Amino acid sequence: MPTAQQKPKSINARRFVALLAGFDIGNASEEEAMSKGRALRRMAADANMRIVDVLELPEVRQALDDQVQPVRGESKEMQKAVEQVALLREELTARTRDVRRMAELLAKKQSGQTIPAASAWESGNAAHSLGAQSWVFEVGAVLLAIFLLCMAAIR
Repeated sequence: MPTAQQKPKSINARRFVALLAGFDIGNASEEEAMSKGRALRRMAADANMRIVDVLELPEVRQALDDQVQPVRGESKEMQKAVEQVALLREELTARTRDVRRMAELLAKKQSGQTIPAASAWESGNAAHSLGAQSWVFEVGAVLLAIFLLCMAAIR
C-alpha cells in the first residue's frame, strides 16, 4: 500500500486535477468516470502516494484552484483562530497602553518631575506590567501567538 513519504515523486498536477474533474464533476458516463478514477489511483500509486496525500501537494492544490475553482467554507478551526486573534489583539492593546504609561512615568521620574498619584486601578496595571519585566514577555508571547495563528490559518 502506498504511504506518505518525505520526498514524493513528481506528479503532473494539471493532469491529475483534470482526471479528478472528469471523475467528480457531472460525468454522465459511469464507465468513463470509473476509468478516470482508476487513472487517478494509478498516478498516485506510481508516485508511491495515496490520493489524499496527492491532493495536499501545493502544486495540486494550485491546479485545483485554477481548474476547478472549489468553494471553500471557513472551518471551525479558522473561526476559532480568528476569535482568538481578536482576543489577543485586545490584550496586546491593553499591554501596549500599560507600557506607554509606564514609559511616560519613567521619563518623568528620570527628568525629576513629580509623578501624580495614580488611582488604584492604574497602579494595579502598572505593577502588573512592570513585575519582573513581565510586560516584555507578555507582548512577545502575544505577538508569537498571533504569528502562529496566522501561519496556521495560511496553511
